[in-house]
Amino acid sequence: MFSNKTSDTPKVSIVVPVYNVEKYLRECLDSLLAQKLKDIEIIVVNDGSTDSSADIAAEYAARDSRVRLISKENEGYGKTMNRGFSEARGEYVGIVESDDFADPCMFKDMYKFAKKHDLDLVKANYYEHSDAGDVFQEPFAGFAYKTVFDPRVDQRALTVLPIIWSALYRREMIEREGIRFNGTPGASYQDTSFVFQVWASARRAAILPKGYLHYRVDNANSSVKSSAKVFAVCDEYELSREFLAKDPEKQRAFGAIVNLLKLGTYRWNFNRLTDESRRAFAERMREEYLRAREEGTLDRDMFAPADWEMLNLMMDDFDAFMARFESGM
Repeated sequence: MFSNKTSDTPKVSIVVPVYNVEKYLRECLDSLLAQKLKDIEIIVVNDGSTDSSADIAAEYAARDSRVRLISKENEGYGKTMNRGFSEARGEYVGIVESDDFADPCMFKDMYKFAKKHDLDLVKANYYEHSDAGDVFQEPFAGFAYKTVFDPRVDQRALTVLPIIWSALYRREMIEREGIRFNGTPGASYQDTSFVFQVWASARRAAILPKGYLHYRVDNANSSVKSSAKVFAVCDEYELSREFLAKDPEKQRAFGAIVNLLKLGTYRWNFNRLTDESRRAFAERMREEYLRAREEGTLDRDMFAPADWEMLNLMMDDFDAFMARFESGM
């Protein structure tokens, strides 16, 4: 048996959520065991897989003591991620999805930079991966790379897609702030509220320009288009709102931008829904913006003029709004 020993408090804990990924799991775990940063732990959380995923993970755990396998009943993505984070012992925590893989220098580079600059959060660009190869993605194009910033002051990063797996999070921050994934079974978009909670809690953050994580885009085996999941994204923004409500300082700093972020996501969701679901979703959207206006967190300066006009039409004359936008916002 080959075994790399890790310390009681490793530099990085890597959480790997697993559910029926036998086709890709070896590639994922091989990439983590090949990391140039050796003082790591790899927490594989098996969410009740019915294929050979658990056996594969057990094989790797027997081969290398840095791999820890936790098997539990199927409870969904949110509870699986929360379990992994609760088991983490590292200074920082990273996430690698079990059908993705990481470059060998990923965690060494990210940890070194985070440690040098005492960061709560460090993020990076990534690659989209398929059988055709890799395509570099730069969601942080235009940002000042390798520059420490406070998300309370510079909030542009909050408008970037909620990428959870190309980052390192200071574990002490996660625990202190009570940051969690939505644990509701069958929920979707759980990265939305998690990423928002992280940005709202971090005081020292930075972006690295390179891509390290290879995000697989040819393993689409789920869908959130069903009517049963129409409101899942709304639940995520409600969690973000509740998170801010617990802390007046966070509420003042981030209360207004939640409504801007919500508009982009809700517009995308509205435009992809079927007609019978679209009106119900728009009614929920209207209720939330009316509440934001009443609470004083709806800031006109956050929105483009056309978007501000659309929101007010939706809130003040819903039938006229639906007539104008029934074919898409």
